[in-house]
Amino acid sequence: MKYSVFFVVISAVFCAFTSMTQAENPEPLSIGSSLQLFVDDWLVGELDHVEVLVHHPERQEIAAEFGDLPWDGDSAGYFTIMYDGDLYHMYYHAWGQNSGEPLSIAYLRSSDGIHWERPNLGLCDFQGNKENNIVMFGLRGYSNHDFNPFVDKKPGVPPEAKYKAIGYLYGGEGKDGLFVFQSADAVHWSEITPGPVFTGHAFDTQNVAFWSEKENRYVLYYRDFRDGIRIIKRAVSDNFTDWTDEGEILFPEGEGPTKETQYYTNQIFPYYRNKDIYIGFPARYTDRGEVPGTWNLPEPEFRKQRMTREPRLGTAVTDSIFIASRDGVHFSQSNDVFVAPGLRTAHNWFYGDNYLAWSLIETPSLTDDMPNELSIYATESYGTGGDSRLRRYTLRIDGFASLHAKSVSGTAATKPLVFEGRNLSLNVATSAAGELLVEIDHPDGTPIEGYAFSDCDVIFGDFLDREVSWNGKSDLGALAGQPVVLRFKMREADLYSLQFKP
Repeated sequence: MKYSVFFVVISAVFCAFTSMTQAENPEPLSIGSSLQLFVDDWLVGELDHVEVLVHHPERQEIAAEFGDLPWDGDSAGYFTIMYDGDLYHMYYHAWGQNSGEPLSIAYLRSSDGIHWERPNLGLCDFQGNKENNIVMFGLRGYSNHDFNPFVDKKPGVPPEAKYKAIGYLYGGEGKDGLFVFQSADAVHWSEITPGPVFTGHAFDTQNVAFWSEKENRYVLYYRDFRDGIRIIKRAVSDNFTDWTDEGEILFPEGEGPTKETQYYTNQIFPYYRNKDIYIGFPARYTDRGEVPGTWNLPEPEFRKQRMTREPRLGTAVTDSIFIASRDGVHFSQSNDVFVAPGLRTAHNWFYGDNYLAWSLIETPSLTDDMPNELSIYATESYGTGGDSRLRRYTLRIDGFASLHAKSVSGTAATKPLVFEGRNLSLNVATSAAGELLVEIDHPDGTPIEGYAFSDCDVIFGDFLDREVSWNGKSDLGALAGQPVVLRFKMREADLYSLQFKP
């Protein structure tokens, strides 16, 4: 059972909120047979000595280093990683923030998502040489800023448009704005339409787009400002060229970007195991100005040097947080950092560090006989004068957050729900002494005969896919289609997700 000592507790306020939400929405939730994560309060009804715990990815190896090649510069950033078939593709903006190399879009690839190589593409001229891994270097006088490709899952997409991308280009004769591209092989890119397709906003960060199977349209999340605060906005399109602006995404009171903690990137994407849930990893930007504590941070002399160019380059610091949404507009924010700079003497305490790549990938584990895990990548040493780096982090599958019980036994219940399927499977972990039991109740809270806690076969161990049984029987077909409440009795246990299966 892995989890960080840093965690968020959704307390009595959360319990009151979920109880109120349940009372205001008496209709049972229809979950079908889809995977359900505990990343928000959508499914949760009651908690008693059980917490909602946000987990933190574990730091792994350096995946790639940048700066040893002339075009890379010292500020590789705005990474995009996508998987398709037998290859993992990585894109990034290569830039010399200190040394002056112009911005370009470069490319790495991998067969396992862990070990990356720079192919010699021979596509773009850099200082008279095409032997490089650059896929895009300006366009008719424009300069590249960011470039976010994805596999287009829209039905009927022709082969030449299998991959699409959106990116901010600036400095041309026409308007700055977001341009759209397509590719048949993820390497050779062409404009879908000449000129920008979306203008009039800041866009000065990594802007991301994807085909939403949930919404049956393209969705874009982009940077803008509100009263000087960096915020996230959203637009939608049916054809990837004509965009309808929907304005700022929404958060409950007390959550979301503020003047003190602004959102620099957004990194929002549909979670691949349930594409009805949008996950995001915004980079959080905090600038206290020059205060005494500034000089206790790593590398104070270099920090002063950076400040001669622009004060915030020495005073601002960045980390990444976790957000989630069921409709793509209304998001909830965990009240704890997701990737923190950490106890470091270098690499992680400057503006531009700890930005997460868009999005995440499933990779084999390098540890003993552990199953596949999620790999997430974060920037380090951004613009610090040497090599910038990209570090891999890992998280168990579905492991963003869990219902967590300590050594005192607790209970948790879902809101009333209707499911499809015959078997209940849990992503669950316990300690050696811990355990979890499942009861299935009527909506009024009374146990359904044969499915009480006393009937449940005790669950202990660590599993991504553990079938639940009651007196040796797991078939729930007779309960499918009728409103029920799932109740969990837990001790030293984490419940990450659940799913009803055929």
